[in-house]
Amino acid sequence: MPPRPYDNQTRLQQQALLKERIAAATAELHAEKGAVATSYAEIAGRAGVSLPTVYKHFPTQAQLIAACTGHVAGRAPRLPSDEILQAPSLAAAAEALIAAMDAIHAHFEPWKAWREHRVIPSLGDLADRQRQQLTGFIAQLLARQLGAGEHRELAAVWESLLDFDLWHRLAREHKLPRAAVRRSLVHLLLAAAGPRRAAPSSPRPTRKAFHE
Repeated sequence: MPPRPYDNQTRLQQQALLKERIAAATAELHAEKGAVATSYAEIAGRAGVSLPTVYKHFPTQAQLIAACTGHVAGRAPRLPSDEILQAPSLAAAAEALIAAMDAIHAHFEPWKAWREHRVIPSLGDLADRQRQQLTGFIAQLLARQLGAGEHRELAAVWESLLDFDLWHRLAREHKLPRAAVRRSLVHLLLAAAGPRRAAPSSPRPTRKAFHE
């Protein structure tokens, strides 16, 4: 008798659930002690599977980390790109961007706080791609708010001010309230843009107006 048509689909679904369980266990351990200090045996124990099962689905650390980052990223707040791009002013756009990045940084903090992108190549590559994507988005935002022109330098400054390390230093090491961190970063973004570009200047009164 030929196998029932749904058997293979069921098996694939079970395998996908198993891989997700292993990825979730990996994410938990990486948040607790970092990726470098986490062993495959600990992951197997946390996931409730055998050690060979972990190696079968994730033969290399790069594959395991990719699954872990995918699991974590799938639950992260999204950058509301359209909302930020449609902001009525550069100041409003900066506030929306800072608020979004604050939520994103807070979500990824348990993993990023280990700074392991400096020692794990796959995490370093991911960090580079994310930095390039954010810089590109900022350049698009600046062009929309400030008009056509060369905004590469300002985009690089904004990206640096939005970096996780700065947010983490202010919020955790200096223990500033996150609301205060958001306000400070908005001021820094607008200061970098310059007073003439950060907000439209009010029209100067005419000489006639002084006499009225």
